[in-house]
Amino acid sequence: MLYTAAMIAELATVPVATVRGWQRRGWIVPREVEHGLARFDFAQVTIARTLAGLFQAGLKPAALAKRLAEIAASLPHVEQPLAELTFLVDGGQLLVRHGEDILEPRGQLRMDFDTLAAEENAEPAILSPPVSGENLVAGAREQEEADNLVAAADLYRAALAAAGPRADLCFDLAETLYRLGDLPAARERYFMAIELDEDHAEARANLGCLLAEMGQRDLATAALEGAIACHAEYADAHFHLARLLDEEGRLDDAARHWRAFLKLAPESPWHEEARTRLEL
Repeated sequence: MLYTAAMIAELATVPVATVRGWQRRGWIVPREVEHGLARFDFAQVTIARTLAGLFQAGLKPAALAKRLAEIAASLPHVEQPLAELTFLVDGGQLLVRHGEDILEPRGQLRMDFDTLAAEENAEPAILSPPVSGENLVAGAREQEEADNLVAAADLYRAALAAAGPRADLCFDLAETLYRLGDLPAARERYFMAIELDEDHAEARANLGCLLAEMGQRDLATAALEGAIACHAEYADAHFHLARLLDEEGRLDDAARHWRAFLKLAPESPWHEEARTRLEL
């Protein structure tokens, strides 16, 4: 079975935006990407849980990126540190278990966790305006990781103005606007992402969920059906469409999508709900 970003977020108890940030940094790597939808194997779920534990302990993404670079220099034979090593926080220090050994904080892997947390919680410096679209995109994603969503939205808009319309950036901006609670603006950006890339299945599915939340149920159904038409094996879209059809009393149609969901994602964190609905 393969897992979507939304499923990983549920299993790791983190926001979907956090999972996407890990993917952008290369900390979790999808097994496949089809129609804009990344899907991951269970090994990546395990890594995501490790990352969630580290961040719950107070470590921030930028700090972890620095430490992983140090590990790469100190342990060049370890190809995938997040998959091959075990990380521990002990007495304010980030330690690494490698095989039977705990790497003591003596060499390059000495990591002062309290200092790192203090550095990462400090007020960010005011940056000079980036000079390229890609710098603007990088800045937007840094602000999004730090939950500075207003700044992230402004930088995504600036990047689109500088580099021209891009489906991926419209999608990222839509996600940020949704988190800000600006549903009409998010809706328009999802529509724009689909106009630019009609096969962007995740944009179609997220638009469907948003339209349902806004009470536009017919449009929501059409958007979710469009996501499935793009990518028939998109389990999340079957799940959300089944739930919507159930709420509308279209039980036979809903059952068809509940069954499709369970076939595609039998170990999903939402499988119990699907089984329960089929038994009613």
